[in-house]
Amino acid sequence: MKKAIHESSDYKQRKPRYGSLYRTNGSKYLYISMNYFKQRLRFPTDREDTPENWDFFCDFLDEVGMKIRNQTFRFARTFYWLDEETKAHFSALEGNDYKPEPEHVQFGEYATEWMRRRIPTFSSISKKRDYTEALGKRILPYFAQMAFSSITTSVVETFIDNLERCKGPQEKALSKKRVKNIIGPMSKVWESACNDNNWNLRNPFDGLSQKFAGIQDSADQEKERRAALMEEDEDCHSTRDVFLLSEWQRLLSFVDPHYHPVMELLLMGLIGSELEGLLKRHLKDDCLQIRCAVIREDKNTMHLKFKPKNWYRKRDLPLTAKLKTLLEQAAAASTSAGIIRFESGIELPASAFLLTMKDGAFFNYRSFCKTIWNPAMKQAGLERRIPYASRHTMVQWSSLVGVNKERLVDLVGHSTKTMIDEVYGKYRNGLVEEKSLILDYLGEDFLALEELRTAFPERYRQKMALPLIASQIAEAPAMAVAFGQSFGQSQGLYPDNYLR
Repeated sequence: MKKAIHESSDYKQRKPRYGSLYRTNGSKYLYISMNYFKQRLRFPTDREDTPENWDFFCDFLDEVGMKIRNQTFRFARTFYWLDEETKAHFSALEGNDYKPEPEHVQFGEYATEWMRRRIPTFSSISKKRDYTEALGKRILPYFAQMAFSSITTSVVETFIDNLERCKGPQEKALSKKRVKNIIGPMSKVWESACNDNNWNLRNPFDGLSQKFAGIQDSADQEKERRAALMEEDEDCHSTRDVFLLSEWQRLLSFVDPHYHPVMELLLMGLIGSELEGLLKRHLKDDCLQIRCAVIREDKNTMHLKFKPKNWYRKRDLPLTAKLKTLLEQAAAASTSAGIIRFESGIELPASAFLLTMKDGAFFNYRSFCKTIWNPAMKQAGLERRIPYASRHTMVQWSSLVGVNKERLVDLVGHSTKTMIDEVYGKYRNGLVEEKSLILDYLGEDFLALEELRTAFPERYRQKMALPLIASQIAEAPAMAVAFGQSFGQSQGLYPDNYLR
C-alpha cells in the first residue's frame, strides 16, 4: 500500500524552473505559486492534480519564466482567468495598458458598468428610459452570461426570433421599428466595448438588414392574410386611421367642451407630452410655440424637458381665429394655486400651464385618454382609435385643402417629407367629398393666401374681393389637360394629387 502511494506521487519529483505547484487540503485542483514584481501570488488553476496536468503546468511555468527573462511576458494575457483588478494591477506594473480579450469579457459585466456610466449623461429623459428598459428587461436577461466573442449575427437573430410583446396580444409579432429600438442600445454597448478595448471583432449588427426586411415582409403578409379573412363588408381598421370630418364632429359632440382645446390641438398634430408641457407664455398673438414636453417615468415622477428630442420638434403653430379663441379660454380656466414639482428640482405654479383637467388639476394626458377620449369614441360608435390618429388626420386634411408640403413638414415637427409620404400618406375614402367642409371647419385662415388661391380660387377671390373674369371661366376645363392631369386628379379624387 505504501509503495502504491509512493509511485502515485513520483511525477511530483519534477519541479518547474520558475514558480511552484501545489495542492491545498480538501481540493483536487492544482495551484500556482510565483513571485512577480516582488509580490507573492497564489491562485488556483482549473485542472485537477494528475500526472498529465502536473507536467503541463511545469512546462507552462517554465515558459512563463523564460518570457519574463526575455521581457516578453504579459501577465493579463497569460493568466486570463484571474480577476480584472489583479490583471490590471500587474499590467500597470509592466507598463502596459490592460485590455482584456473579448472571449474573457461577459456582455453583462461590461453592459452593467456602461449603463451606470453613460445613461445618466443622456440629456433626453425618454432616451434614458428607453435604453434602461431595452437593456435591463430585454438584452441583459438573454446576453448577460455571453462573452463578446460569442455574440454573432446568428446569435442576435435567434434572440430576435424569441422576442415577445410585453403588452398586448402575445400572438402579434413585434414590429420592425420596435425590434430596432431594442437592438439599438445593445449595438451602442457593443461599439463602446470594442472601442474601449481595441477589439477587432466583426460587428454582428451589420448583417441584420435581411432580418429586418424579413420582419417587415412577415408583417405585410400577416396584414394581407387578415384582410383576406375579413368579410366583404368589413374594412381593415387601424387605431391610427384618419378621421372623416363627419366622424370627428360626431366624436367631438361626446367630448366635454372643457376639453375642446385639447381636441383641436390633437388635430393640429401635438402629442401627449407636448400637450402637458404647454405654458401660457407659449401662447402668442399669432402662434402657439411648441417648446417643452413633460415625460412621466411613473405615477409620481415627472420631468420637464425644455429641449425637444430633435431640433425640428421645436416649432411655431400658426393660430387661426378659432384656435386662438379656444386657447384663450383654456388659459383663462387655468387658475390653480398649486405647485407642480418635476425632477431636477424644477417647480412651477400650476397656473403657468395652459391646459388643465376639468377639476382644475394639472393636465394629465393618460387620464384624458382613459376618461375622455376612450368613452367618447365608444359613445360615438366609432372603431377604436388612439389620439395619435388625429395627427395622421391633420396631415391628410392639410394635404387635401392645399397646405404646402414644406410647411406641413414644419407644422407636424419632422425634418423631411419622408414621414409625410410614407407613414402619414394613407388616403381615406370619402375625404375628397368633404374637402370644402374641412376648410370650413379649420377656417380659411388655416391656409396661407397663396395656398388658398391655388386650392380654392373662388374663395380667394371672395376673400380678396376680386372679380371673376369671364375668360377664366371659359379656360377652366382645359386647365387639367394643360398641366398633364386627368380630370379626377385635378379634382382631388386621387391621393397622389395632394401627397406630392
